[in-house]
Amino acid sequence: MALGGNDRVGDAAVAHWTRRAALWLPVGLGLLLAIAMVGVLIDPVHDKRQFSAFLFVRQDLVVTLAVALLLRFGLVPGQASRSAWTAALAQQPWLIALGLLLVCRAGQHWLLAGHDLTRDEQMAHFDATIFAAGRLNWPIAPDWRPMADALNQFFILPIADRQAWVSAYLPVNAAARALLATLGDEGITSPLFTAIGALALWRIAVRLWPNDAGARGVALLLYAGSSQVVIQGMTAHAMAAHLALNLVWLLLFLRGGAWNHAGAVLIGFLATGLHQPLFHPLFVLPFLIALVAQRRWRPALSYGAAYLTIGLFWLSWPHLAATWAGGPMQVISATGDRLGYVDRILAMLRDLGPVSLWLMAMNLLRFVAWQHLLALPLTAAGIGLAWRAPLVRPLLAGILLHIGVIGLLLAFQGHGWGYRYLHGVIGSLCLLGAQGWHSLQGRWPGPRLWVWSNAATFLLLLPLHGWMAARLTLPYAQLSTAIDRMPEDIVVVDEGAVAFGSDLVFNRADLSNRPIRLLAGSLTLEQIVALCRKRSIAFVGADKLAPIRQMIDAQPGDQSHFRALQAQCAIAKAPRP
Repeated sequence: MALGGNDRVGDAAVAHWTRRAALWLPVGLGLLLAIAMVGVLIDPVHDKRQFSAFLFVRQDLVVTLAVALLLRFGLVPGQASRSAWTAALAQQPWLIALGLLLVCRAGQHWLLAGHDLTRDEQMAHFDATIFAAGRLNWPIAPDWRPMADALNQFFILPIADRQAWVSAYLPVNAAARALLATLGDEGITSPLFTAIGALALWRIAVRLWPNDAGARGVALLLYAGSSQVVIQGMTAHAMAAHLALNLVWLLLFLRGGAWNHAGAVLIGFLATGLHQPLFHPLFVLPFLIALVAQRRWRPALSYGAAYLTIGLFWLSWPHLAATWAGGPMQVISATGDRLGYVDRILAMLRDLGPVSLWLMAMNLLRFVAWQHLLALPLTAAGIGLAWRAPLVRPLLAGILLHIGVIGLLLAFQGHGWGYRYLHGVIGSLCLLGAQGWHSLQGRWPGPRLWVWSNAATFLLLLPLHGWMAARLTLPYAQLSTAIDRMPEDIVVVDEGAVAFGSDLVFNRADLSNRPIRLLAGSLTLEQIVALCRKRSIAFVGADKLAPIRQMIDAQPGDQSHFRALQAQCAIAKAPRP
């Protein structure tokens, strides 16, 4: 039974759906494109504050136009036909999972140069090294505490006088990395989660479509053909774990029974604590509402009580972590980091404005552009042709909840291969797409369109997105390597000279790395004089950061403070008469 709904859809229903979809899907994409283009015209594309527009123009515009044309002219129903190779693919899920594991692990090294591009990724590795040492935090040496902000305190909780490194992220993603580091390979974490997600998706598909191997194969193809799944699986972001744990949770939830429900609660605890507490509950909430609608009071109350406890625990985590680090706690730090989630949410809501609309338009277009070429129409078919099936509405509601809540709270995602804030619901997209294939009964897409769309996805789109990711990462990776090779004790980086320059400043928790990296904007003239009298210092300014400017031509900030630091250091090092 297809997601609990009717297995058969008549020719008239398919023809009616394709006519409507060929009109409304391109219109919807066209509206998003129009909003995005207005935003591009209003705001400077190359400004690092509008990085979403930069990615939209450089990476996503052409692909979304191609998808819109495919939707407009490719939605033509034909004779019923089945793809034998798609069904055969469903019999080899382990090969797909293993292939994803190997591709993602190799891509980390060869495509992304083994470099953690963003502060989010750096924090996952940073926290993992602390956890692997058997600690929840790490003390900052007293001599460095007055300059702690210059060490880069972004996403670090504001604890007293900066006496310890305490991450602002929840710990489960970093804990998984620490566990695998002790087993020999921290970098396997995201690739492993990506493979687990594929297997969990396949098991769900087997349960939903036991007699339709084609639908199961489509679910796997949509998953493996998502550039977002593959390339995010090469990073240290928590998103691969969100996707995998959501799918494992759904598998256990569908199986039912006391032990499976208990396992789902355990997975829910881990998934909520991965890095931010919001994403997994948004995925789960529609299923709990469905339990209430079905008057299944016992599981509904059990899950409700469990998630209330889980939510309260993880919401209190920052305060617990600060207390364990020795407190007292500050409400807000000099870098703008807030201690509690309520404070953070209120701050995000205060930033809500019209700009969020066009940011979300570009985010959604980016999400579409980084999926399998037929993911959107097949998903739309699953929704339109099987609307009354019990799981269709919860899966769709989870996607819409993510879009609505994240649009309100944090429309700007910064770096992301695809739209990473929707990463945890890609499994829902794959299941709805497989339902669309099942409901269409082979009458769309035709064999030729299906083969060519897969060929274009795997042989053109995936390599293109891989090249885009490598091209954007390489300048940062090369500069970071160059900094590591500098012989000085300390390197001061003018983070305002280029886009995301602060992401070049990261250190080990024990500050054993050489050179130690510092943010120029957080150093005072007195501090640089004291450092220059005792240590060897190098300065990395706009000239050395030029490769990044060639990639992202953001307007540099005021460089007068950086020059003043250089001048004061030269005076401090000058021989005294």
